[in-house]
Amino acid sequence: MLTLKSWTGLFQKGTTDIYHTVKVRAPRDYFDRADAFLEDIVYTSQDELSGINKTFLVKLLFDNFMDHVRKGKDLYTYILQLRTKYGSVIANANPNERPPAGSVPGFQWGLSFQEGHSEGISFLTLNVRLHPAEVNRMRVFFDDMNWKHHHPLNMELNELLSLLFIEFITELRNGLSEQMKEEIIAAIVHKWEEQ
Repeated sequence: MLTLKSWTGLFQKGTTDIYHTVKVRAPRDYFDRADAFLEDIVYTSQDELSGINKTFLVKLLFDNFMDHVRKGKDLYTYILQLRTKYGSVIANANPNERPPAGSVPGFQWGLSFQEGHSEGISFLTLNVRLHPAEVNRMRVFFDDMNWKHHHPLNMELNELLSLLFIEFITELRNGLSEQMKEEIIAAIVHKWEEQ
């Protein structure tokens, strides 16, 4: 019986919540813009909102996306649009280089900034921890999308979160209406207060 007890103890160690790290990659100025937006939230709310940071923001964007997934919305077209519209931001180290016409660029990780190229874009990576259940749900979502549509997405969670972040920052830069900005800030502060 002692052997069985020590053997089952191995499974109990594995049941602890081991989070999955997702890498969100974007040009440095996107992260700088996110910092400025988060500072605006703290200033606007006039509260000490410790813990509101870029990781919190990306997790919030992901949670919003997951909400749509759980409601059964077909997000295939949306994801293709994200990739088409913002994929060049993360797929090309050279901003003047465009993907060939008609092709959808895949996600590439060879984007490291090299010293000596001052005109190059500096990329940063943000590590975001997701619960294994969330990661599994997204794997199922991607599998369902690949099964349902003729052209598979061939997307990883790293790419999706990067694209969601880049889309959000681009929308901020384009200028949100005052009402939309207030709603977003209220939603972010509300989520922060729930924690």
